[in-house]
Amino acid sequence: MEYLGLLIWVVAIAAIVYWGQSFKKRNYDIMGMRNKFFLISAVMLSIAIGSLLAKGVNKGLDFTGGSIIEVGVYETKTPADVQEVMDRFQSEEFKLGDTAIQTGTGFVEDQMPEEGKPDKFQRVIIRLTKEGGVQLEPAETRAVFEHLKAELGDMKELRTASIGPTISSELANNAMKAVVLALGLQLIYIFFRFGNQIRYGIAADAALVHDVIIMIGFYSLAGKEVDSPFVAALLTIVGYSVMDSVVIFDRIRENINDWWDEHGDEEDAPYEEIVNDSVNQTMIRSINTTLTTLVTLLAIYYFGGSTLQNFAYALLIGIVSGAYSSICIASPLLISINNKYPARPNQGGGWGSIDDEIVPEDFLEDETPSSTSAKRPKKTKKVESPQLVSDDQPKVKGRRRSRGKRS
Repeated sequence: MEYLGLLIWVVAIAAIVYWGQSFKKRNYDIMGMRNKFFLISAVMLSIAIGSLLAKGVNKGLDFTGGSIIEVGVYETKTPADVQEVMDRFQSEEFKLGDTAIQTGTGFVEDQMPEEGKPDKFQRVIIRLTKEGGVQLEPAETRAVFEHLKAELGDMKELRTASIGPTISSELANNAMKAVVLALGLQLIYIFFRFGNQIRYGIAADAALVHDVIIMIGFYSLAGKEVDSPFVAALLTIVGYSVMDSVVIFDRIRENINDWWDEHGDEEDAPYEEIVNDSVNQTMIRSINTTLTTLVTLLAIYYFGGSTLQNFAYALLIGIVSGAYSSICIASPLLISINNKYPARPNQGGGWGSIDDEIVPEDFLEDETPSSTSAKRPKKTKKVESPQLVSDDQPKVKGRRRSRGKRS
C-alpha cells in the first residue's frame, strides 16, 4: 500500500512535467479561473480548520513534556512490536500515558560495543508520559527500560531524558513568535523591494497564512506528532513559498513597466492580462523548482525511515500548497487589489528604482539626425550647472530623459 502511494506520486509528477511543456507553445487564461481557485482554497481551509477544531494537534514530547528512552536492539523490531510490549507494561506505582515509537530502518555500527555483544544494533526511540501527561521520574524510567529488556531481549541503553512542562511551553511560544516574525519581516522586505507598494506584501503574506493553516490542519488530520522538526518544516515552507511568489511578482512588475514605457504613463495598464502573461512566463520555472524538491522529499518520506517521515510529510504538504498559493492565490489577489486600487507608475523613487528625470533641453544632446554635415554651434551663454525642474514649471523647455524603470 505504501508503494502504491509512491507510484501515484510518480504518475502525477510525470503528468505535470508533460503539461508544463505546453506553456512553451500556448498561453493559458489562468487568472480567468481565479474564482475557482479561491473556492478550492476555501474548501481546503475549511477541512484544515475543521480538523484543528475537532481533533486539535497531536503535540509531541517537545511541547507536552515527558520522557524519552533510546535503546539499541540486536534483533530487527517494528514499531508495532515495541508498542505491543509497551501495552503489556504494568506497575502498581504509576500508569503510562501517551507513547510514540520510532525504529530505525536498518542496523548501525556500534562505535563502542560492549564485550560479548554484537557490534551493530537497530535504534529504537520511545517517547512517553505518565497518565495525565506528566514526565517520568528516573526510577520510573528505569522500570520501563527493564521491562523492555525483559520482553525484547538484550539491548543497549543509549540515552534517557526528560522534558518538563516549563521548557515545552517556552518552545511552543518561541515557535509561534518565529512564524509571526518571519511573516512580518517578509512583508517589510517585499514592501521596500517592490517600490513601496504594500499590495505585493499583502498578497504574499495572505498566501503564506493560507499555506501555514493548510499544513498544520492536514498534519492534524493525519494524526502526525507535532514536534521541533515540524516547526523547522513550517519555517522552511514560509521561506520557500515567498520565494516563488517574489519571482512571479518581479516578472509582473517588469511587464507593467515595459507596458507603460511603450504606451505612456497616463493610460491604465491591462493589469489582469499582464499578471496572466507573467504567470505563464514563469510557470515552467515554478513547476521545475517544485518537482525537483518533491522528488527529494518523496525519497526521504518513503526510504528515510520513521525518524524523518513526519518531517518529510510536513514538507510535502507545504511544498505543494506553497507552489499552488504562489500561482493561484497570491497572483489573483493582486488583481483583486488592483480592481479597487488601480496601479499607477511609482514616482516616489522606491528602493532599487530610478525615476525619470526632467532636465533643460539645452543640456540634452540632440538625438535627431542633422540634415547637414555641419555640427551644432556651441552655446556661448555661461551657465553654472544644469538645474532640475519640476512638472509644475511649464515655462522651462525640457525633455524627459529615461533613467531607469519604475517600481
